[in-house]
Amino acid sequence: MPSIQNIACHKVVNSRGDWTIETRVTLTDGSFGSQIVPEGASKGEREAIYIPVGKAVDIVTSSLSELLLGENPFDQVKIDEMMIDVDGTSNKRNFGANSILSVSLAVCKAAASSRGVELYEYVRNLFGGRGAQLSFPVPLFNVINGGRHADNNLSFQEFMLVPAKKFSFEKAMEIGVALYDDLERHLDGSGISTEVGDEGGFAPEGFTAEKTLSLIKAVASKRFKVGDEVFFGCDAAADSFRRFSRYLIREENLSFDGRTLLDFYRQLLSKFELVYLEDPFYERDVESWQKITEELGSRTLVVADDLTVTNPAILKEVIKDKLCNAVIVKPNQVGTLTETLKFIKIAKDAGLVTVISHRSGDSGEDTFIADLALAVGADFMKAGAPARGERVAKYNRLLDVFQGLS
Repeated sequence: MPSIQNIACHKVVNSRGDWTIETRVTLTDGSFGSQIVPEGASKGEREAIYIPVGKAVDIVTSSLSELLLGENPFDQVKIDEMMIDVDGTSNKRNFGANSILSVSLAVCKAAASSRGVELYEYVRNLFGGRGAQLSFPVPLFNVINGGRHADNNLSFQEFMLVPAKKFSFEKAMEIGVALYDDLERHLDGSGISTEVGDEGGFAPEGFTAEKTLSLIKAVASKRFKVGDEVFFGCDAAADSFRRFSRYLIREENLSFDGRTLLDFYRQLLSKFELVYLEDPFYERDVESWQKITEELGSRTLVVADDLTVTNPAILKEVIKDKLCNAVIVKPNQVGTLTETLKFIKIAKDAGLVTVISHRSGDSGEDTFIADLALAVGADFMKAGAPARGERVAKYNRLLDVFQGLS
């Protein structure tokens, strides 16, 4: 039985030009796995803590390496629990979620390589899904960026194209690519900038939420049946425009409390085929989360990201209070694969829709979330626009698997 022989770590650059870390785990049989850690620009207050890159490299190559050398790489739960225990905090502030996650996922990849199986197959076995039929997530294409992902004074962070679930993954990709290209031509032909934000979506100036959705709908309607073949989604990331207990939509000079912002969302739903609404309120505005899920949850997905931060304990409270009907899954919010899989199991058992997501600071080498989405049978996957290498790498990984099974 191979064991962990070496753990090495060094710093690398992510898609935003910031430093992050890459960890490589080598087993005694020569198998290895490596993992680059992504980082978000828009973060929930209760996400696990990232520590400075230099310190993270030192911790991985010293403390975590000493802890795990000689351990069984196929016991993922034990590996992750050992790191959680040695950190000794609820949010991994001592050793850092970036340090711990890099080792957790690199160990998983090394174990899959040693077994000679696809990563998604190995993770599916860890998840307990062996023998289940493989299903592909619906891709969520972020085609217009705002909020903390762009410098264009658009309050909402993401506007998404959502292909219908009835299409194969390959057809869904074709829809996303075609409409992204159509949108670029329309913007360019209208004399509007086609500069892009952090996640590859266009970042035009002078737009509002309604104007953005109207534009996307008009472009989509020329090629597909809106409401049947293609739908729309938004990540409001409301925390980014909350000021002193008010929600300020500066581009329209609007100021809302929780109830009036809910009315604003209701108006958007009445005008557009909006099937996905992420982080509509600040994560601690619990009353507003309850109201929107109760009042609009039958019409659209009310998706929690900052509210739940991929944390199993937090998710249990959210489920008890009926605050959402869908959740984002980002392994780096919690710091280990074991906790991530536990979170997904809790969500699925409660009937919540699962959305596997990237982060805005990502890398073209890292396609782990694509395998994760396949492994757990996620409903959706967010990887940004169908453009830029660090975004399309995830989509292309799923296309590779799809073609291999066809």
